[in-house]
Amino acid sequence: MIGKKCLIFFVLLVFLETALKIEAAASVSVANNYLNLRGNAHIQFLEPQERVWAGLSNGRRYPVIHSGDRIALRVMYSSYSTRWIRCYSSYCYYSSCPGDKIMPSTKWSSCTYEQFYIRGVNKNDGQTILSGDYVTLAPYKRGATCRLRCFSSTSTKCNSATCVSESYFKGNNAFVYSFLTFQIFSRNSVDGQDPIQYGDTVGFRYPYYNPSYWLYFSGSYLYARSCSSNTKTSCAYKGNLFGFQIFKPL
Repeated sequence: MIGKKCLIFFVLLVFLETALKIEAAASVSVANNYLNLRGNAHIQFLEPQERVWAGLSNGRRYPVIHSGDRIALRVMYSSYSTRWIRCYSSYCYYSSCPGDKIMPSTKWSSCTYEQFYIRGVNKNDGQTILSGDYVTLAPYKRGATCRLRCFSSTSTKCNSATCVSESYFKGNNAFVYSFLTFQIFSRNSVDGQDPIQYGDTVGFRYPYYNPSYWLYFSGSYLYARSCSSNTKTSCAYKGNLFGFQIFKPL
């Protein structure tokens, strides 16, 4: 155990669950079972970096999600944990591409139906999406203006048939097409303050028809249905069908 801060120049090799190797020339201190490192470091991923990022503890996953990013959404419910969301003009269905709980960098070019453009209402591309923001989701293969929407009937499948210019989600027009918007929440973030991060468990509230409606995966299709508690801690949850894990290309 190092009892005080040591200013030494050496190569430090650290293995975290066989996932990372860190080579650093830095000043190091250990306190309360935490290793503090100041200086330059080289990090080598010993397995797909997407798996490393997605497995880090709550509040420590980066990069953050920005308006205009391409994302993918995995169903968090354990029985469907390798199902991903894809949308056509007439319905949103599940997909098994990439056949994993992460979206590896090698799969972004082939799993294109499983991708969406996420854009914040009244936000420009590149601005951070925060927990609690209103967003639109446009299936990548449908183009940037055809957006996900759901319906008042809980038996009607969500689809992406409606195509609307991005200008209708800015300024005075921001909520003219509010039936195309969702409120995104990250389970472990402070709403209005913390960004949505890579690997977060998220939920999408859909208040246009009912303030308790959330995006819901039911076996094969996507719907808007009531989440009884209507809170993100209960709805954006990996143990139910309202929770999704969010990814972006790294």
